[in-house]
Amino acid sequence: MKILITGGAGFVGSHLVDACLERGLEAYCVDSLDAQIYERPPDYLNPEARYSFADLRHWQPAPWLEEIEAVAHLAALGGVARAGREPANVISANAGGTARLLELLTRHCPRLRRFVLVSSFSVYGSGYSYVAPSTGEELGADRRTEDLEAGRFEVYSPETGEIARIVPIREDAPPQPLEIYGASKYMQELCLRGFALCPATILRLSSVYGSRMRWHDSEATILGRIAGWLSEQRSPELLEDGRQIRDWVWAGDVVEATVKLLTGAQEAPPVINVCSGVPTHLDDACRQMAAALGVDISPALVGGYRPGDMRHCLGDATRLTSLLGRPPLSFRQGADKMFGA
Repeated sequence: MKILITGGAGFVGSHLVDACLERGLEAYCVDSLDAQIYERPPDYLNPEARYSFADLRHWQPAPWLEEIEAVAHLAALGGVARAGREPANVISANAGGTARLLELLTRHCPRLRRFVLVSSFSVYGSGYSYVAPSTGEELGADRRTEDLEAGRFEVYSPETGEIARIVPIREDAPPQPLEIYGASKYMQELCLRGFALCPATILRLSSVYGSRMRWHDSEATILGRIAGWLSEQRSPELLEDGRQIRDWVWAGDVVEATVKLLTGAQEAPPVINVCSGVPTHLDDACRQMAAALGVDISPALVGGYRPGDMRHCLGDATRLTSLLGRPPLSFRQGADKMFGA
């Protein structure tokens, strides 16, 4: 079976390439090798795969495209900060690149039987909901500036004043992206409207971690920055009180879910959250990662807040659990695997 993987030189995409080849599949990759990330092709690229280093917006497809049977589309320019600096470029690359890919597939891929789009939790934006434990009152994710200024960082019930509990977000929550990057990922999803060549599934990824993730550049995720700080024997610096909840997903679970969709004959939901479904507080994640690395370093709580930040992010992993046939790994389990503890 011949698989096209866009973004196949990236952190997650390269692991997907390896997994496909290990299963006896043929992997064809298109990747722009974005100059802001790569000076040259990374050393971990699998020599058994076939690579085309080109931007999807300008890629001239090779004859092998006609033989492709499944596509995993991961190619995208990432980073909230970068999207703020380069909105036209990021939207063009992510939405325009996706639209052109779908156009090329429609013209040149008569054998295509499965398409998987790797999207992001960033499309949910402010769509998280909360509930007051004592009353069941449903609340949005907004926080009052006066609370934040006073060091009260949770979402509070206006009726009782109690701390509200986040509700794991489900796939049917309406997208409400808060920034350009999230909007560009939602635009990718919208490109699939009317795509009828084959069944398509959208995987919305929470923040992914694993080997090959970026630690030291300006677009690294918070978890990547924490790993970088710890590797340099520095205390991770956390805003607010460090008790923000995040939901990280192990790269191996992302890859396994994608391979199952690419190679399986079963029907799949149109959208699947790819997350652990296990809430992890930021300060606890620092300690778990430090333990996995074998270093005795505690996080530094610098306080303050960043306007627009979500207090908590947590996904409903029911559909992913069904696809995998098991629960996804918790962050504690994944951190041990990542650092070999």
